[in-house]
Amino acid sequence: MKQYGFLIKAFSVLLAFCFLFAFFNSPSVIYAYDGEYDDNYDNLSLEEKQALIEQKLKETNEKLESLGDQSRETQEYIDTLDEKIKYLQRELSISENEIESSKNKITTLEHEYEENEDEIKHLKVDIEDLSQKTDRLQIQFDKSYEMYCQRVRALYISGDMSVLSMLLTSPDISTLLTRLEMIKRVSKNDRELLQSIEDEANELKDTKTALQAKRTSLTDNQNNLKQTSVNLSQTVKSLEQQQVDYKEKQSAYESEKTESDRLLQQLHEETDTYSEYRNQDQAELDQINAEIEAAAEKFRQEMEAKKHTTTAPSQTQPQTEAATEENDEDGENYEEEETQPDETTEQEQSGVLQMTYPVPSQTNITCGYGSAGYAGHTGVDFSCRSGSKVVAAESGYVLISTDLTDANGNYRSYGRYIVIAHDKLNSDGQYVYTLYAHNSQRIVSEGQYVKKGQLIAYSGSTGNSTGPHCHFEVRTPSASYDDCVNPNHYLP
Repeated sequence: MKQYGFLIKAFSVLLAFCFLFAFFNSPSVIYAYDGEYDDNYDNLSLEEKQALIEQKLKETNEKLESLGDQSRETQEYIDTLDEKIKYLQRELSISENEIESSKNKITTLEHEYEENEDEIKHLKVDIEDLSQKTDRLQIQFDKSYEMYCQRVRALYISGDMSVLSMLLTSPDISTLLTRLEMIKRVSKNDRELLQSIEDEANELKDTKTALQAKRTSLTDNQNNLKQTSVNLSQTVKSLEQQQVDYKEKQSAYESEKTESDRLLQQLHEETDTYSEYRNQDQAELDQINAEIEAAAEKFRQEMEAKKHTTTAPSQTQPQTEAATEENDEDGENYEEEETQPDETTEQEQSGVLQMTYPVPSQTNITCGYGSAGYAGHTGVDFSCRSGSKVVAAESGYVLISTDLTDANGNYRSYGRYIVIAHDKLNSDGQYVYTLYAHNSQRIVSEGQYVKKGQLIAYSGSTGNSTGPHCHFEVRTPSASYDDCVNPNHYLP
């Protein structure tokens, strides 16, 4: 009995294990490991994406509700709100894909409808031609058949008179030859008449078959046309509903984004540490990144070509005239200053890349790399008063010096920004690029050579900025957005 009881317990444990295994692998808990599925979002099916988004929006809404209005100006509340915005944006992206799919389907259906209409038009013409041909062939066949019937009746009336008897009863040779020739001609005509009837009958049959096939095809095309029209109407209605839903989702997304930006700016004003608004348009970032990459590729090609003619870049290259306005975004004016490096940086001629702080008056990083509450913060921020000096972190050539504005003339993204391609490689022998964003005024222009510590701009809050600061990025080995590295690895 004891052994039997032990077996029952063991069997119970096994059943419990199987139950737990089935439970944790059940589709109903497919999102139990949120992080894993979220990281693998692009590889999920549409249904899995929609389920994940729905679950995440529910979780973030519950968390925002639990935090309450008293916590709206806290970092935790803003982080949760931005998490919600991320999934609202994904939901919006799915809606955009659905709308695009519906539009493509409508285009396809419209094309099919037009093809069906053309095919029906051609079929009707073919049917009309075949009908007329059938009528002509039927008349011709009836005429030939009547002649054949007359011939058969003539043979019947002639009785038992055979060809042989006609020849044997000939009174003379002349009559025999005459009768023989007549029989040959009659036989030839009979054969030709019979062959003509057979050919006409076959042609008539083929024409009627083709006519029936065309009529069947016409019916099929007419049915397809009706079904295509129904599908087209349904798809148009579906598209209209999708567009309504999209506008609602877009409105919710923009509303939450505006609220997040407002709370973030308010928090930064309270702490006096400014950074960037977190929710940026990826397509815009990709466009800017492509422009930077193109300029960097041109720079690398020129540098590689120079290696064959010179050992080091000239530091006496004349500077070009700076193509910048004298006023910052607040209307302030700055006095002309010497754009020469500090004495400490003039002494550094070793050829080894060693950066200095981009804002000499602010050497404390107020917002670190990847620590602005979102993964997209690929630089460090130096909060400082508007108009603070911004200097080149190392010597090199000004790759980009421009203003990013929208159609209305408002600053966007990096605002007034500068990219420098350095003439010194890092310890791994790679090219290094630095980016200085949100400036109020740019002092240097593209193609200009600058020394380490040389004044290149004045700080500001242009573009995607919550307040006056310098956003500083280091990119290596390429100038791509994906190759941003922590500037702390290069700063003193």
